[in-house]
Amino acid sequence: MTESVPKTRYDLGMQALHWATALAIVGAFVLIQVVEGLPKGDSRTFMMGLHKSFGVTALALVLVRVAWRHVSPPPALPPMAPWIETTSRFGHVALYALMVAVPVVGMVMSWSGGRPIAVFGLFTLPDLLPPNPALKKGAEEVHEVLGNAILILAGLHAAAALVHQYVLKDGVLARMLPWGAKA
Repeated sequence: MTESVPKTRYDLGMQALHWATALAIVGAFVLIQVVEGLPKGDSRTFMMGLHKSFGVTALALVLVRVAWRHVSPPPALPPMAPWIETTSRFGHVALYALMVAVPVVGMVMSWSGGRPIAVFGLFTLPDLLPPNPALKKGAEEVHEVLGNAILILAGLHAAAALVHQYVLKDGVLARMLPWGAKA
């Protein structure tokens, strides 16, 4: 009888999904910063389309990540103080909630503003809502607040990973790096 070795690292699929999601979120953020500096016109419309494409991509990646977690559960956390573990779990749940909410609210904003959501010019999402200026305005405000919240939380997430790696030296960051120590 062979004894199974406990899983200490995320598999390559989850690592790829994690970093692809991070890139999509950073890409959406950078693009909206560019959009805000552009005058109305073709360039602004093009960049806004890219921003939406990155948002839809981030949402799709998160949904795949949620499914993947059920197929390939994450490794157990290394021993740590209970408050750190609780904070970590809360932070991850909040990040997942925001990674779904931000693009969904962005889609509501587009649809209620009568604007299509084309994804990298490959396909256009069906309009699920009729134009509604009041809903668009509310969604726009919520999208901005949640977008800022995800950036703050993602920054704290990255800072915590670095603290784990370089201060606590517990290997938490290495679990999500393809080249990380096999622990």
